[in-house]
Amino acid sequence: MSTPTGTTPVTDFDLRLLRVFKTIVEEGGLKAAQAALDVSLPTISKQLSDLEARFGARLCQRGPRQFELTPQGEIIYKAAAELFSGIEQFQREADQVRGGQRGELRIGIIDNTISDPSCPLVAALQSLQGADLHLRLAVLDPDSLQQRVLEGRLDIGLVPLYRKWPGLEYRTLYAERMYLYCGRMHPLFERDNEPDERELARYAFVEHGYVDGRELEGFAAPAKTGATAWQVEAVAILLMSGRFLGYLPQHYAAPFERQGKLRRLLGATSGYQSSVAAVFKAGAQQSRPVKRLLSALHEACSADHGTTAETEPVRGGVATGGAPSL
Repeated sequence: MSTPTGTTPVTDFDLRLLRVFKTIVEEGGLKAAQAALDVSLPTISKQLSDLEARFGARLCQRGPRQFELTPQGEIIYKAAAELFSGIEQFQREADQVRGGQRGELRIGIIDNTISDPSCPLVAALQSLQGADLHLRLAVLDPDSLQQRVLEGRLDIGLVPLYRKWPGLEYRTLYAERMYLYCGRMHPLFERDNEPDERELARYAFVEHGYVDGRELEGFAAPAKTGATAWQVEAVAILLMSGRFLGYLPQHYAAPFERQGKLRRLLGATSGYQSSVAAVFKAGAQQSRPVKRLLSALHEACSADHGTTAETEPVRGGVATGGAPSL
């Protein structure tokens, strides 16, 4: 079949370059796209230049501290996003014809999930044995993870359920317990007695950036934020500096408690429980691998706990709303 007059044929080489360009845009620049593409910066630059030569137009302005799409780049990016969305939809429908056991499954998780004994992901992945799947697993902060699911760049993610994003669907899996900690260099670390809430309010807290401040509500005096972090490890580093107080998952903090690097404050019953949910794009047709993984996650949680958990405050030192409400 001949190419219609006035159109430009799209080759496999063009598709590869368009995927590179789409990734550059979504990562926010050439340097930021290196990890996602797993190639060197000169290679990415060369591929982008090849694509611009193909279209005869400059697609973006780039520099050491600047990345911005040109009007032509906006058009090409939007068209490329629609093109690859259509290809992915075709792949899902073709997968149904093949029996749904082949293809790619893109999963996102938050950092330090591996230390949580309640997390069902390892068991769920084991249940996928025998399926001809290429797995992609990314570790991201909760906001970036949910954004990628919303954009269709991830099929499914596991996130702490503090607030629900429009356009996404959530299925609660289990709960992790969060406690208030300080580091060994903090003035409260060597205290013989537990500080009360008014005393705690004199010190600066680390706030989880995706919680919108609700984590620090409910103290007897307003708590003040001295730092913000989006990853568990980042919170722990700030706590160990001795400058801040903050919440960490019990499973993550326990080894550091045993090593004498962290101290839990306000007693053993303080803190809150935070639900962890599977998140996926609302209204999207799910492939069989996604459905199978969701079912396996639920079954693994049920086997471990008898039922999935909902977020509820654990009333103790943070007695009046210390846990974020949903």
